[in-house]
Amino acid sequence: MTTSHDEETPDIHGFVLMGEQVVHGGHLAMFTMAAHRYQVVATFGFGAEAKKTYVEARKAARTATFVVVNQEKLLLPKMLADRRFTGTILKVVGNDLHNAVPIVSDTPVEITSVLYDRQFQDSGDYPPKPSYLLFGDGSQAHATHYMTKKPDYQLLVAVSVSDSELTAAELAAGVLVELQDVTENHTPATTPIPPDTVVHALSPQGKKVTLTVTHTHWFDTRELNGPTNYSASLLVALETAAV
Repeated sequence: MTTSHDEETPDIHGFVLMGEQVVHGGHLAMFTMAAHRYQVVATFGFGAEAKKTYVEARKAARTATFVVVNQEKLLLPKMLADRRFTGTILKVVGNDLHNAVPIVSDTPVEITSVLYDRQFQDSGDYPPKPSYLLFGDGSQAHATHYMTKKPDYQLLVAVSVSDSELTAAELAAGVLVELQDVTENHTPATTPIPPDTVVHALSPQGKKVTLTVTHTHWFDTRELNGPTNYSASLLVALETAAV
C-alpha cells in the first residue's frame, strides 16, 4: 500500500521569490509528501507587466513573502524539464500560506535556469556544520538552508556578500557553504540567523566569504515537517484569483 510519503502525484508547487533584477525561487518543500520532497532553487522569467507588478508589490511590502505557483497540478520534475508553466504570484503576509493574496494571475512563467535540484533521502546524514546554498550576484545575493530529513527547517534569506574569495560565476551558479560560527539546531523556534547577523562561511574548496543577513524571505518548520499538504492553502488562493 502506497502512502503520501512514497507516491508522487501532480500537485500545486510554491516557489518563494527572491530578488528583483534576477528573480530566484526556492521550492517550498515537505518531507511527508512525495510530490514536495525536493529542494530546488531556480531562476524565473516573467512578462514585462507581471514583473513590474511583482517588483512594485515587493517594494511596497518589504516584510511580505512572494510565492509563484503553477495553476495546473504538475509533477515537479516535469515542471523543471518543461521550463515553463502558467502561474499566479501570491503575496503572503505573516509567513502564513493561509494568508495569501494573488497579485498576478494567468501569467506565463519561464524557468530560465535550475541552480539546484535534490530529492530528499531519509537515510541521509545531517551535515557536520550548518550548510547553506549561496547564490545570486554582488548586488542581490541569497542563501537557503540545506535541508536533510525530518526534523529540519527551511530558511531562505537575503544576504550581502563581503570579503569573498568566490568568483562571480560561482556565486551565480550557486555554491554550498558551511557556516563557521553558528551552532546547528534542526528544530529551531525562530530563524537561527536573523537580519543583521554576520556569519563567516567556507566553500568545499576552502574559499572564504562573509555574509550579512539583510532580510528573511521565509522560515518554516511546520509545513516542512507536518502531515498536511501546503498545496491546499495555495489552492484556496488560486480559487480566489479565479473569482
